[in-house]
Amino acid sequence: MKNVTILLFGLCFLIVTSVFATPDKSDNIRMFLDFARFRYDENNTYLEIYYLLYMSKNENANPGESWLEFQLTDTQKDSILAKDEFKISLNGDGADQQSVANVKGSLIKTVLPTGKYIIKMVRLDAEKQQRLDSLSEAFSTPAFEKNKIAISDIELCSNIISGSQNKKGLFYKNTLEVFPNPMNMFGPKTPNLFYYIELYNVKTENQQDKVNIEIAIANTRGEVVVKKRYSKQRTHESLVEVGAFNVSNLDNGLYTIVFAASDPVSNYSVYTRNNFYVMDPDQVESKVDLMSLFSKSDYLNMSEQEADKRFAQSRYVATKNEVQIYSALDDVESKRFFMFKFWHEREQEDIGLAGEYFNRVDHANQYYAFSNLEGWQTDRGRVYVKYGEPDQIDRKPSNRDNRPYIIWFYQDIEGGSKFLFVDNTGFGDYKLMSSTLRGEVYDPSWDQLLLFGQF
Repeated sequence: MKNVTILLFGLCFLIVTSVFATPDKSDNIRMFLDFARFRYDENNTYLEIYYLLYMSKNENANPGESWLEFQLTDTQKDSILAKDEFKISLNGDGADQQSVANVKGSLIKTVLPTGKYIIKMVRLDAEKQQRLDSLSEAFSTPAFEKNKIAISDIELCSNIISGSQNKKGLFYKNTLEVFPNPMNMFGPKTPNLFYYIELYNVKTENQQDKVNIEIAIANTRGEVVVKKRYSKQRTHESLVEVGAFNVSNLDNGLYTIVFAASDPVSNYSVYTRNNFYVMDPDQVESKVDLMSLFSKSDYLNMSEQEADKRFAQSRYVATKNEVQIYSALDDVESKRFFMFKFWHEREQEDIGLAGEYFNRVDHANQYYAFSNLEGWQTDRGRVYVKYGEPDQIDRKPSNRDNRPYIIWFYQDIEGGSKFLFVDNTGFGDYKLMSSTLRGEVYDPSWDQLLLFGQF
């Protein structure tokens, strides 16, 4: 990797032919951002950042020009390492570009020392007055293993061209032209999932030694749907492994590709993985609806922090099994799809439920926040989010004998249910002390107040 030209925000455009579902944006443009880490030397990581903008083919859509801003931040030092901006247009420049003018992307290359970073991508309008969209990726650059086999990230690609002579091309590396797929989506127009990965510290003194390699694709149930195994001689310090899987026969959904390398002598093994989606409009309607809707939803580009917070807010209506499943998820793509499916399934019986639920979250944040807690995290906020606006609220201010309290009454829940909140501190921190609703906290010592409004 040392022979590559290092470019910090040296940007140019690549037009590719991958076309998927129409993004659900007012201007029909969706952004994608991805990255891969490779070894540069003992102390530094060679980082590639991939981005792509996609606009649906809508004859009425006219996005005009936009500005893209990129910012790379060192989070440990709280400092901006690099920042750049440039103008972009998704309008075609000529008739010969009409079929691909709606998709443009490129590559950012840089070298970073060990640390923690955030790359942020922001799209602004032509006048740079309005922020239209933004994405960010947090990542670390750990030191690569020196004495054992180590591997890079696995880069998912729309195409890989072997034996390329285009040595000055932006996507050229190790005699290959490697075209990334930041969407991580594959379908009829991109049936082949290409992958690129590098192995380090491979060479041994015994030229008969081999490294065992296994690549597998698994679905969300953990079932391996396709795999391949082979061995390589350990005659070189590093290896570049490329290949492809035809995923056109897979059902629509989320998948994980896993690459593992093992040393049969020492029994040492190392692996990496990446997630991708398959979406085929010709599959059964019920299946394509889910993936098509997911690709249009806000969950598709949601950050891991946003997904975690969204699930925390949703736990009030989640089952124990759903809580356990989400707690076991350890990658952002799985969390995004889980949250989309969580609310999609509920809205099949109650259209608009998710919107109503998160409107309640916003209301709770506005009226029931306390100290460093957001409104939905407080007792009154939780009850409001879960059950809605009470039919009646009885308030009793404090006096020299009694603490202030509030009683909420819901007429249509179990024939009438009450919730008693008491401010034990006198600072407005109302705690739920008892309720007549089954499944909620109940303390009989508060019955006199809860049932009769008297201490």
